[in-house]
Amino acid sequence: MLLSIIISLLVVIFWSFGEINCSRLSTKLDKINIYFYQYFIKSLIYLLFTIIFNISLFTSFNITHFLIFSPVIFCDLAASIAIYYAVSKGKLSIVSPIMAAYPIVTIYLGITLLHEKPSFISILLSMIITVCIIILSKTSSKDTNHKSHKRSIIYAIIYMFLIAFSTYFEKDIYNNNLSIYELYYYKGIVYLLTSLGFLVVLFFKKDKLHKLNKDIIKGSILTPIGNVFYSLAIRLGDIIYISPITSMYSILTNYLSVNLLKEKLSITERISISLILLSTILLIIISL
Repeated sequence: MLLSIIISLLVVIFWSFGEINCSRLSTKLDKINIYFYQYFIKSLIYLLFTIIFNISLFTSFNITHFLIFSPVIFCDLAASIAIYYAVSKGKLSIVSPIMAAYPIVTIYLGITLLHEKPSFISILLSMIITVCIIILSKTSSKDTNHKSHKRSIIYAIIYMFLIAFSTYFEKDIYNNNLSIYELYYYKGIVYLLTSLGFLVVLFFKKDKLHKLNKDIIKGSILTPIGNVFYSLAIRLGDIIYISPITSMYSILTNYLSVNLLKEKLSITERISISLILLSTILLIIISL
């Protein structure tokens, strides 16, 4: 359990910096170029992990296993599009806490469908974390009345549900003793084909493929690395614990928004963040 918690904290770091850089990239590059590079870099990361840990998978393609993994893969594909629209159309300090509220759904799924048995204290702490995240989104939303921000909230909610169901599907797969490296393998293939699809779109639209630069790399590489660690954390631990811990990424994102994107935090936001941190620390302690 301790290892899954440590890995979850790595997820927090990668997802936070990934959101910041994705938000920056959305102001510098058109969405088709962003999709192409993000999916292409994702495919390279997943296929690289497959080569390192189980290269024998490249000698076969099990269609039955692919169909089993497909709900996870296509939830992730849709979530990648939702997060782009959420961070590009709205204020990051608004959408990030909403997207991080997925523990509401995953805890319910873990208890009802995966039959995980949390303690009363762990459920209480998980709900405190989630409620504080919702408070963060509500207090932040008072800062803006723009229609684009309202749309960004809708995309953030969609992302929240997609990640929650993806987490459930993935944990259910691992409970049936299927390999995490198979998931990496099939994700790599699907992401590679998807990136080629966006390259074709660029060709028919007669748009220019932008040259790869450090902004594109930073905006495309951090989140998928976090996703790799997230899958590993799900494989090793219970989602009723992993989801609240990884949702902490919104705290770091809000901190980075203040320092890098020059967004401001209210007193209510600061109190909510402190409660989330305290609850998460207690959750980690009782999970040991």
